Amino acid sequence: MNERNLVSPFTLSGRRELHTLVENRRAYTLNHCELNIYETYQRSELVPLTFNDLVITSMLRGKKVMHLFDKPGFDYLPGETVIVPPNVTMTIDFPEASELNPSQCTALAINHQEIKSTLDFLNENYPRANDDLWQLNYQQFHFFNNHELAQLINKLISISTGDVLTKDVLANLTLKELLIRIMQMQNLHQVKENMQHLGTNNRFAYILQYIKNHLTDKLSIDALSQRAYMSKASFFRAFKHEMGISPVDYIIKERIQFAKQLLHNPYCSIADACFKAGFNNQHYFSRAFRKIVGTTPSLYKTGITKN
Repeated sequence: MNERNLVSPFTLSGRRELHTLVENRRAYTLNHCELNIYETYQRSELVPLTFNDLVITSMLRGKKVMHLFDKPGFDYLPGETVIVPPNVTMTIDFPEASELNPSQCTALAINHQEIKSTLDFLNENYPRANDDLWQLNYQQFHFFNNHELAQLINKLISISTGDVLTKDVLANLTLKELLIRIMQMQNLHQVKENMQHLGTNNRFAYILQYIKNHLTDKLSIDALSQRAYMSKASFFRAFKHEMGISPVDYIIKERIQFAKQLLHNPYCSIADACFKAGFNNQHYFSRAFRKIVGTTPSLYKTGITKN
């Protein structure tokens, strides 16, 4: 299971500020975007919501069930983000909302021209490998926040709701970074999901498949860069440029995910999980585990046993 990085909840509206108990809206308008904060205080079903622009929504509190693109409804929880194209209606259920347990989410609507200028700038000045273009992938519209994404959303909320004179400039710069982070997450997900199909036609798909097949072996950046037919510096830079994560951090995250699977075995000790996942230092393993998972290996294993 992937970890969700939470966005800080926004202060709830006072009772006198509420215009409705279902999707009560507060809006903060800037030059290139509009931040909306929605709150719901009672159970509701099939509530429609449509924006004229691309919208990036992030859950802050409670639970929704989201219906999009004629696909089955899915649970939408804090630590998760959904992107929705312009003029597409999302239909939302609030199965648990109440006065004591309201749902709250952000909906960041971004001007089309701002998105286009960001994509044009990236494709002209920072082209991707394999002649791929920088573009938003609406097939992958629901994902867990990583640390960087949660931080950027928190920053945008702070800028949009603040009173700094330069807020439009700061928001514009943060918007660009947010779009880049989302596309990098999508690139990584797309390559991971299709690495066998992409094979040697995509150097990063080949490298991710190689890492998967040799996860517990000693993996050096020198060896990986040679397999990608790139210099070490160029490989490191291109990998992070495309995927939003360095190859070293990617390997560590994959090993931690494997270690988590091992820890579900009641007969597997923490030391066993450490070395079987490819780590050679238990202290380093524990530190990396805590950084990525948010808890120690021993507490994680204890939680599995209790459940």
